[in-house]
Amino acid sequence: MNNDPKPLILIVDDNSLNLQVLGNMLKANGYKPAAAQNGTMALTFVQKTLPDLILLDIMMPGIDGIEVCKQLKEQESTQQIPVIFITALSNTHDKLKAFKAGGVDYITKPFVQEEVLARINVHIALKKAIEKLAKMSITDEMTGAFNRRFAYDILAKQIEMAKRERSSFVLCYLDIDNLKKINDTYNHTEGDLLINTIVNSLNEVIRASDYLFRMGGDEFLLLFPKAKLKESYHLIERLREHLNQQKIHGIPIDFSFGFAEFNPDTPLSPEELVKMADSKMYTAKMKKKQ
Repeated sequence: MNNDPKPLILIVDDNSLNLQVLGNMLKANGYKPAAAQNGTMALTFVQKTLPDLILLDIMMPGIDGIEVCKQLKEQESTQQIPVIFITALSNTHDKLKAFKAGGVDYITKPFVQEEVLARINVHIALKKAIEKLAKMSITDEMTGAFNRRFAYDILAKQIEMAKRERSSFVLCYLDIDNLKKINDTYNHTEGDLLINTIVNSLNEVIRASDYLFRMGGDEFLLLFPKAKLKESYHLIERLREHLNQQKIHGIPIDFSFGFAEFNPDTPLSPEELVKMADSKMYTAKMKKKQ
C-alpha cells in the first residue's frame, strides 16, 4: 500500500466555478486541492504552506498570474514549485510570456479532464524524480546522513548566518571505535550494523534543526545551530555512555568525539572548524589507548 501523502495542489483563479470544478477533479483523482481567489492570496498561502504544484490563472484582477509566477521564481523557497498556467488565451505570444515567467506548462479553458490530469500527473512525477535525485546527491546511501560535500555547503551558510546574527554554533566530530576490528574479525555486515546503530541513536537525540553528516567510513560530523558547547557535550557524552552498554560480538559500541565552537568575533572557515573538532576528537581517541 502506498503511504505517501496526497500531493497538494494550489488552484489560483478568481472564478469560483473554476475553483470548484478543478478542486473536485483533483480530489477525485488522489490529489489534495487548495484554493486562492487572487494572486495576493496565493503568495500569502505559499509563505505558510508549500504546495507540490500550482495551477495558476493568467488573467486575474490585481496581480495577474504572470506576475505571481515571477515572484514565486524569485524566492528560493518557492522557485522549484512547478506552475501550470490556466488560460483562455490561445495566441503564441501569451504562451511564450507564460513560459518566460517560469511556467512549466499550460491548460486551456474550457477544461478537458483527461488533459488536465495528464499534464498534472507528468509534472508531479517529474518533481518527485528531481527531488529524489537532489536527495541522492547530498546524502549517504547507507546511513541516510548528509554527505561530506553537503557538510561544507551547509557550514559556509551557517557561518554567514552566524556572522549576520552575531550568534554561535557548535560542531562535533565523531569517530566510531572498533569498526575496523569488527569488519576484520567478523564481516562488513556487522560493521554496517555498528555504524547504523550509532547513526540511528544520534538521529533520536538531535533536534530537527541539527545536521548529521557522514564524513568518511567511520567519521561523522554534527552541526548544532544556536547551541551551547556545554549542553551539546553532555548530550553526546550521555549517548556514548548509553551505547557503551550495548555490544556487538562482545565488543562494546563506542565512539570518540571532539567539539569546536564558532564565535562571530573570531570567525573561522568551514575547513578550520572541521579541523579543530577533528583534532580534539583525535586527542580523545588517543587518551583511550593510554
